[in-house]
Amino acid sequence: MDHVLIADQDALQDKIAQLNRYSEIEQLCVVSDWDRTLTKARTEDGQDATSYSVIAHGAYLGDAYRVEMDRLYARYRPLEISQTISHRKKQKAMYDWWMAALEMMQKYGLTKEIIEDIAAREFMRLRDSAIDFFNILSNRDIPLLILSAGIGNAISKFLKIRALLTSNVTVTANKLIFDTHGAVAGFCEPVIHSFNKARHASTPRGCVLLLGDTIEDAQMVDNADADCVIRVGFLNEAIVENSATYLCAYDIVICNDASMAPVIELLRGSLDTI
Repeated sequence: MDHVLIADQDALQDKIAQLNRYSEIEQLCVVSDWDRTLTKARTEDGQDATSYSVIAHGAYLGDAYRVEMDRLYARYRPLEISQTISHRKKQKAMYDWWMAALEMMQKYGLTKEIIEDIAAREFMRLRDSAIDFFNILSNRDIPLLILSAGIGNAISKFLKIRALLTSNVTVTANKLIFDTHGAVAGFCEPVIHSFNKARHASTPRGCVLLLGDTIEDAQMVDNADADCVIRVGFLNEAIVENSATYLCAYDIVICNDASMAPVIELLRGSLDTI
């Protein structure tokens, strides 16, 4: 498959062999990002499709809200994916982005009812073959930790409606708090963003399959925390410029907003179809 890049084929095969061994003794778990990883990066008409952007582009809070959120995206997204800005500056930028987004949600009247409506619709779109991925993990009772800087209320409801929030799935993401009238009143601390996810990951099993879409996601699990970590990165933008950087961070890189098929092949113990 021309949309799949592999950093080191021999090293990857060694890791796959370890994955197979740990799978047999039920010591395999999956740690995954949500937006742009388990979901598609963009809609068919090119709009960003994260758990935040769908509020704006779903026209729930009016044009003024959409303009404000697009402005925040244009300001902070380049900082998030920059390869030249320091980690400390990125951490502050991501925190500032979240606080500014929360302020806009409160200002324009985001409600629990809106979040539930978003979850029921197809604004967030699972990546192709993602349902098969969820079903394989559920059938094998393989733990899946979804570790996201997105809106946890929307993610959990989205999965529950589609019968994908099974007992093996845990969602750790930013959770909005609503008042008695259903309006956004705040959020649960601490803020989760791209640069502090490792603090929230727990890896009790020997082998970890890690899925993410940013360079920082590759560090959600440290090598010291598990006997084997296979990292799969989804490179959804600037492929030519960033492929080398991604191949330094991930064992496998899936480009062009492609399907989960290579991840499913990993769970089956090979990448023979690639």
